[in-house]
Amino acid sequence: MKQSITKITATLALTCLLSAPSLADELKQKQSKNELIGFGSGAVVGTLIAGPLGGMVTGLIGLLIAEDVNSDEELKLAQSSLSEKNQTILAMQSEFEQAKQVAMVQIASLNQALEKQSPQIESLIQFKTASHVLEKHYTSQLDSVAQTLLNDPQLTVRLSGFADQRGDDDLNQALSEQRTISVRDYLINKGVNKEQVLTNSYGESSLVSTGSNFEDDFFDRRVHLKVTDKHTAIAAANQ
Repeated sequence: MKQSITKITATLALTCLLSAPSLADELKQKQSKNELIGFGSGAVVGTLIAGPLGGMVTGLIGLLIAEDVNSDEELKLAQSSLSEKNQTILAMQSEFEQAKQVAMVQIASLNQALEKQSPQIESLIQFKTASHVLEKHYTSQLDSVAQTLLNDPQLTVRLSGFADQRGDDDLNQALSEQRTISVRDYLINKGVNKEQVLTNSYGESSLVSTGSNFEDDFFDRRVHLKVTDKHTAIAAANQ
């Protein structure tokens, strides 16, 4: 008789397991399975020991045990998910640092390129006594300046005209202005935008030579050229 009860109970437990609804979520399926196993196992044991009532009681105990098992599995799943998220965050941080390093290198390269595109060119054009005519041997020098300005519209050239100490102040002032105009017109005739050419004239107010030797006056009869970017030129003009 006891063997028959055992077989019947086992059959009932197996039927319960086979008739459980299919769930989409894998964890829920496992939880349901654990609960069924716990209840069924408890029912089998309880029936064997204390009959149908004992089977019901021990079945409930088995169900509580199954819930504990499910809770442990949920905790393990949550810990696994947290570990994966931490690994993802670490990977993202590593990628960010790498991207930051690449950006710093690119910015440094860009700064170097900008410096190359904004050359600081200075040059002197000398003149004969009381003359504002450009000498031919300066044309190649001016052609190079003109090409630099044509290549980059953001560049400007500042022309500063000077005269030596011979003659009166008004004449020397006018002569220094004519010299800057001669250089400016040459550059514009080469295609340079007139807005890129800035002029100043100082007469004999800024002499290179301080003696009375006329040979030294040659260095005072000049136009000084300085090529810079527009921002630098504007800043210098405002000082």
